[in-house]
Amino acid sequence: MNKFQIKQIKVEKNEVGSFYGKFVIDALIPGQGITIGNILRRVLLSELGKIAITGIRIPGIKSEFSTIPGLREDILELILNLKGINLKSKTNKVDFGKLKIKGPKIITADLIQLPPDIEILNSKHYIGTLSTSDLLELEFKLEYGTGYKLAKNPFLLQSDKFLQLDAIFMPVHKAEFLIETVYDFQDNITERLFLEIWTDGSLTPKEAIYKSSKFIINLFRSILKNKVVKKLK
Repeated sequence: MNKFQIKQIKVEKNEVGSFYGKFVIDALIPGQGITIGNILRRVLLSELGKIAITGIRIPGIKSEFSTIPGLREDILELILNLKGINLKSKTNKVDFGKLKIKGPKIITADLIQLPPDIEILNSKHYIGTLSTSDLLELEFKLEYGTGYKLAKNPFLLQSDKFLQLDAIFMPVHKAEFLIETVYDFQDNITERLFLEIWTDGSLTPKEAIYKSSKFIINLFRSILKNKVVKKLK
């Protein structure tokens, strides 16, 4: 069996906290590059998860067409801004946060009160502007998930329930791979796999590779534990 190695050859972090990483896997048998590249890309984009705001409760608001006293933005604009908050959590449990602020004030993400296990990565993200001395109170529901969650009855506002929000739980924004054929002096042929990963900052590209590889290993381990005992006729 060939012993291949993975190396991180480049890593960058931009101003908003997102990461870019480039990796290379050497000494692959011809055909292994496409197999490894495809499965890693698939898992990176669809099986890794993160925490996001999935619900909001606004005291006194009964309709998406209501206005919040003193707030320059309407409900739909407020929700859109909240969706842009990038969170990182040490746990996968459901949590809650709150915002209580008196105007006049420019409201940014760092004013949200969260449990100690949750971090806001883009703390200066704009939420809204209170142009008067009114008091704004918001409650947030935070959940861990994978992929994309479409809100059910998004505008069903009740005083005792959270307004559900669409949520994106994908820490990896983009993943691409390239395969290069390598010939040595003995005319032996191997493959070199280049893998590029862009993340939102809640995971580094190296962490994304590790978690994806662990997911794949556990998937095949579960197949090994459940051995096929009957042959197809």
